[in-house]
Amino acid sequence: MKEDRKITDTEEIARQVIESNWDNVLRTTPLAIEKFEEEFPKACEIVNRKVREEGVEDLGNVFRPGVPDFLAFNDNGEYRFIEVKGEGDGLRHSQLNWFRDFQDIESEIWFTDSNEGITEKMDSSKLEAYSLKKPETANTGNSEVKPGEKGFLNIQIPETLAAVMNLEPGDKVSWSVKDRSLLELDTD
Repeated sequence: MKEDRKITDTEEIARQVIESNWDNVLRTTPLAIEKFEEEFPKACEIVNRKVREEGVEDLGNVFRPGVPDFLAFNDNGEYRFIEVKGEGDGLRHSQLNWFRDFQDIESEIWFTDSNEGITEKMDSSKLEAYSLKKPETANTGNSEVKPGEKGFLNIQIPETLAAVMNLEPGDKVSWSVKDRSLLELDTD
């Protein structure tokens, strides 16, 4: 497969998995729609029809800044957009906007590790739990810090954060402070 831009090690890991499960893989960019139309006209037509059924006016609208790294598709028109994130890599603003605007189309975010391969997949049916909402409807709030056991402090986290991490009452999490504005939580 000829690449339009350099592929990272984590993207290469993901691409190999994608190629083993799908008939075709297209490296996406905002201009990749032209390549898709030229090289796979029948599949492009079918995917375009399916995307319209999912509420997107035209497949060309999807190929904009923030589009996921890959479009995987079968000859029968089944498709999935896949964004690949390596260790410590996060979604950029344009990517968050893309997932918010196109949350009804088939898409996933894959988290990869160069040693372990794909460590987690987040599909489009869970995107709303990750608070990919328009800013005017995003969840915000305040929480009270309370004394806990053995010198710990307790704080109630928002339900959306608990949903993202699949937390239930009684679960414990590890945490670390990256900087003054970023607290990372991880399930044990």
